[in-house]
Amino acid sequence: MINFKQLLKEPRMILVMVLVLLAVVAIGPYPVMNDEGTMSFSSNIKQGIDMKGGARALIHLKDSTDENLRKTIIVLEKRIDSYGVKEKQIRPIEIDDEWYIQMEMAGANEEELKELIQRQGKFEATISRNITVGNGSVVFNFDEKPHDLSLLSSGAIEIDDVVLEVSDTIVLEGVMLEYVNLTDENIVILKAFVIAGDDVKQVFRDAQHARLSGAGSNWQFEFTITLSSEAAQKFAAVTSDLTKEFSNGRSYLSSDIDLILDDELVDSLKISSGLQGQVQPEIQISGPGDSRDDAWRNMNQLQSILESGALPTEIEIVQMNTISPTLGEEFMRSAIIAILFSILAVSIVIYVRYKDPRIVIPIILTSCTEVLLIFGFASFIQWTIDLAAIAGIIAAIGSGVDDQIIITDESDKKKGDLGLRRKLKRAFFIIFASATTTIAVMVPLLTVGAGGVRGFAFTTIVGVIIGVFVTRPAFAKIIEYLRR
Repeated sequence: MINFKQLLKEPRMILVMVLVLLAVVAIGPYPVMNDEGTMSFSSNIKQGIDMKGGARALIHLKDSTDENLRKTIIVLEKRIDSYGVKEKQIRPIEIDDEWYIQMEMAGANEEELKELIQRQGKFEATISRNITVGNGSVVFNFDEKPHDLSLLSSGAIEIDDVVLEVSDTIVLEGVMLEYVNLTDENIVILKAFVIAGDDVKQVFRDAQHARLSGAGSNWQFEFTITLSSEAAQKFAAVTSDLTKEFSNGRSYLSSDIDLILDDELVDSLKISSGLQGQVQPEIQISGPGDSRDDAWRNMNQLQSILESGALPTEIEIVQMNTISPTLGEEFMRSAIIAILFSILAVSIVIYVRYKDPRIVIPIILTSCTEVLLIFGFASFIQWTIDLAAIAGIIAAIGSGVDDQIIITDESDKKKGDLGLRRKLKRAFFIIFASATTTIAVMVPLLTVGAGGVRGFAFTTIVGVIIGVFVTRPAFAKIIEYLRR
C-alpha cells in the first residue's frame, strides 16, 4: 500500500505540484459572456489563426535586402502591436532563393490585415503658400525674412537666384518648399513640408486626446500627436507670414494644413490664427467614418501606421486567405479531442500491457500533467498554439509514455538482482539518451524550419524537456513507492 502522505512530501512531487499551480496561473482561465448571452471560458493561451480564425498574408518585398527585410518585420510588428492584436506571427520565409514575409493575425479579417500592411506609411503634413506675382516679380516674407521671387517666361520661377520648374524644391530657412503650380492669375503656389513621418514622436490614444463624435452615417475621429522640435519650428516658420481670414465667426490662417499618407490626402485642417508663428509641439488629426465602428477602425489604423513609421521598401501582397472564427473553433475542439483521444488510446494499451490500475492511473495523470505544463509554459512566454503545436504536444505524450514504460519495466523486481535505485538509474540513462536524440533531431527544424515546422519542433522539445526533468522523475518516485 502506497503511503500517499509520505509520497506527497517528496521534493519531486512538490516540484510538480508547484509547477502545475504556476501553469494554471499562467493559463489564467476566466469566464466570458458570449454575444448570445451564454457563459463560456477563455484563457491566456495565445491561439494561432488555426484555432481562433483570422487572416494570413504572404508578402513580397520589392527590394528584399537583409536590412530591408529586418526593418520591414520591425515596422509590421509595431503596426500590429499598436493595432491591439495579441495573437500574431510575422516571420521571414525563403522561396526560390527570394525572401518573403508571412503574417498571421488571429481574430482579424482580411480587410483589416490588408489595410495595415499595404500602406507604405509615408506620412507628410504640408501647408500651401500662395504668392501673387504682379509685374513679374515680388518680394515675399518667409519666416519674417524677405525673399525675391520672379516669374520667367517659360513658366518657371526664380527664388533668390534659384530657378525652379514645376515639382522642383528649394530650402528656405530650413523648410523645404515645392513649386506646385502657376495659376492663370499669376499666383505661384508653393507647398511647404512641415512634418515627416520621423517627426511624429508620440501618438495619443487616451480619452483626453482621442475621441469619436457624430451620429448615423456621419462620424468623425480626432486624436493628438506630438511632434519633434524641428517640426514644431518648421510649423512656426511657415505660419508666421500667412494672412488671417474669418469663417463662421472664428479667425483662421489663410492656408490649411494638409495631412498626406502615401501620397493620398487624409484630411485638410484649418489652422487657428492664435497658432500663427507659434512653436506648436502638438497637432490634432481628424478623419471621417461611415459609422462609429468604422471611425474607430480608421482612427486605430491611422494611429498604428503613424506609430510604426514607414516601410523601408514597397511591398506586394502575393497571397491572402482567411479562416473564419467558426472554423477556428472547430479546429480547436478537434485538437482538444485529439489530445484526449491520444491519452485514452495510450491508457487502453497500457492497461492491456500491465492490467494494474496502480500503474495505469499514474501514467495517465503524468501525461495530463505534461500537457498542462506545456500549455502553461506556452502561455507564460506567449508562444502561439496552433495545429502544429498540438501535433508536437501529441508527439511529446507518446515520447512520455515510452519513457514511463521503460521506467516501469526496468523497475520490475523480477528482472535481475540489481537494486531498485540502480534499475531506475539505468532506466533514466535510456530516457536521457532518447531525449537527447529527439532534441537533436528537432533543433534543425527549429532553427531553419518555417511556419508550422518550427511550432511542431519547439513544442516537442519543450514537452521532452518538461518530461525528462519534471514529470519522469516524479513518476519514477511513484513507481519506487509501488515497488517497495
